[in-house]
Amino acid sequence: MRFIQFVRPDNGQTVLPFFSDREQSEAAGDKTALTVAMSGRNLFKLTRGATLMLNPNLDKVALYPSEIAALLEGKALGFFTKDQMAEGTEALIGPPSVSTAGLNTVLRSLFEREATVRAAFLVEVHRQDQRAEVLLLLTVIVAQAQQERILQLATLAFKTEKLELDLPLCMRFLTPDTPLDDLCNSGVQIFGT
Repeated sequence: MRFIQFVRPDNGQTVLPFFSDREQSEAAGDKTALTVAMSGRNLFKLTRGATLMLNPNLDKVALYPSEIAALLEGKALGFFTKDQMAEGTEALIGPPSVSTAGLNTVLRSLFEREATVRAAFLVEVHRQDQRAEVLLLLTVIVAQAQQERILQLATLAFKTEKLELDLPLCMRFLTPDTPLDDLCNSGVQIFGT
């Protein structure tokens, strides 16, 4: 048996597609590939080391090798939600006022294994809008093609290490060619190559 792979147009990454139902699989195969049904566990074992993508024409959920290993070991994956701060939102920013030692340890360990990460900065943000929340904001400097993978690996590491923080954590990414902004310069650099 040979699996079909494709290169993602959004980040150039080679992935192995799999589908939650036969119709999606047959539509993607366009009658040129045979559809084989198997359990997720068997697929994960057979393709260990590959990056998989669930329902690439609809959901586009990537599963990276370390996430697949965690699932095979019965561990839960990390999770995240997407949010956007409106342009012009006023906020007070500065170095974290709470201990971030556990977070720093987890991130340094992850980023030292990931040659694509150039730097990471941590800042405390006090929003001055109707939400008036206080949060930690992590900025990771990494190429755009690696941002999704780094996000998923970080959330998995937080879950695996049972990381608990005194404040909510948000992440954002900058590419290496983007100048550092006030959010980076007002906080602390927790990783750098």
